[in-house]
Amino acid sequence: MSKQVARVLVMASIIVGLGVRTYQLGARSLWFDEAFSWRLTQFPVREMFQRAAADVHPPLYYVLLRGWGEVFGDSITALRSFSVVAGGITIYAAYLVGAASFRSRAAGAVSAALVAVTAFQIQYAWEARMYTLGTAIVLFASWALLHAVRRERIGWWILYALLVAAGIYTHYYVLFTVAGQVLFILGFIIFRTRGRIGEILQWPLVWYAAGAGALAAVMFLPWLPTFLVQRAQVQASYWIPPIGGWSIPDTFYRFYWPTTGIPLHHGVGWIVLAALPLSLTVLLWLILTRVRPRDGAGLMLLSGLVPFFAAIALSLFTARSIYQDRFFVFAQLFILIGWAGLLTKLPRRWLRITAPVILISLLATTSLRYWLELDIPRHPGAHAAVRYLFTERQGEEPIAVSSPFVYFAVLQYAEHDFNSTAPRLYSESGELAHFAGGPILIAEDTLGPELFATSSAALWIVDTTGFGGQPLTPPPPWRPEDTASYPEVFPYQGEVSVTKYVKK
Repeated sequence: MSKQVARVLVMASIIVGLGVRTYQLGARSLWFDEAFSWRLTQFPVREMFQRAAADVHPPLYYVLLRGWGEVFGDSITALRSFSVVAGGITIYAAYLVGAASFRSRAAGAVSAALVAVTAFQIQYAWEARMYTLGTAIVLFASWALLHAVRRERIGWWILYALLVAAGIYTHYYVLFTVAGQVLFILGFIIFRTRGRIGEILQWPLVWYAAGAGALAAVMFLPWLPTFLVQRAQVQASYWIPPIGGWSIPDTFYRFYWPTTGIPLHHGVGWIVLAALPLSLTVLLWLILTRVRPRDGAGLMLLSGLVPFFAAIALSLFTARSIYQDRFFVFAQLFILIGWAGLLTKLPRRWLRITAPVILISLLATTSLRYWLELDIPRHPGAHAAVRYLFTERQGEEPIAVSSPFVYFAVLQYAEHDFNSTAPRLYSESGELAHFAGGPILIAEDTLGPELFATSSAALWIVDTTGFGGQPLTPPPPWRPEDTASYPEVFPYQGEVSVTKYVKK
């Protein structure tokens, strides 16, 4: 494939990818994780770091989002646009990694197209969270690593170390990708030297690699004590359920056949669930035996599979599961690039053209089906609830939100759209667990039973049926007068309801 053709195809993939990633970008209501991102970036820088340390994620994304917000504001569209831009960069990075891994611009172009249209990648570019920043970084790190082992220049190793540190400061699951890369480096060294210790010790590449690892470790060292505290927090208490019999098949199901609910475990679901692991096994065998160069193929395999084995092992043999579908958004990139390398190495030219087109079309079709399933316009959620609330509310009537999992989203809409800080979280203790928003809670956010002693003639309660939420019911003489409910997009988010209570 010529440079000109590759350039056109990659640009087309980026344009299409950005287009689908901006589809109704501000229409879907803000949800808890995104509201956490927004609220954390509202604190002064030093306090932001302190509060981030009390959570379970590293700080780089929040630092960059804060800078982005200073330029573009903190509307929902502005917040999510940072992820969209990072998603566009990810598409370009996929081209670089695919082309470098298989020494083929065609493989790079197909990699970019697959990442552009795959719903599993698109859905995390819709969110004001750190996932697409992480996908861009891990791909550039892989690209730098390939150049580092092939060219044996220290500059590439330094760049790789910087990107590794940036990735770990973005999301801790990047550590699993780095583990795959470390195994790749060790395998590359052993293969090239045939395991001869003397050659290993005399090869400059070995010392460059060791130096890069040390540099990345030194850069992460200041955050290490915080990481250990956060890790202990997760082990002590977290929301991720244990791995079940369907956890792993369901992840691969969602990779290629996204759904808002639980994947089918009967009928056509059996076919999909059986076909996906089987196809992955075939992909592994073909890449290992048929695709050249093997260094690039090996890096894609290890980067795609090690995160699964590591997450499964840690979840089964430690106190708390860390296996969650969305954390594999990094690993899926390398599986997609592996498919691109395989399909562009098929023996006949017509197969090398039609097979990628078919796969790209299938993934684009499943993405379209997923968008239709979301039906965003008919699921206005918290945004519509806040609009209704401030349209109907009179004067200074109190507003109480029953669940922290919807409170911060309600507060963002109230502040941004209505310049109001009236909503308060009902909490008798005034405290929250770290996974329920504790690190971003301030004293002024909460109120307790004194709410029901207000002299106001009416008060408003915002409830949610999602996240295991229970309605807040004021005691007599308060009685409900009007209620409006608005469904959220995803089933686990339930519905957000607004109820007006009056004294009778």
